[in-house]
Amino acid sequence: MINIHGVTSEQAEILDQLWACETEEDVLQLRNAMDPDQWPILDILIETIAITLLDDQVHSEIDCEQVRQILAQF
Repeated sequence: MINIHGVTSEQAEILDQLWACETEEDVLQLRNAMDPDQWPILDILIETIAITLLDDQVHSEIDCEQVRQILAQF
């Protein structure tokens, strides 16, 4: 289970919609249905989820090259 703390109500609503997506196609449909002003929020939430999933695999600071690459995009 993933826990993401400190999100706004808007981010929580987007996360709820994101969790309902079963495929990448569903995520793309969600994105297309959203206001384009919300796309950066969706992108950050997706990246946060990806980092959280990678965090479970990281055992030391040198294991986190993928996370560094993701964070470098921001």
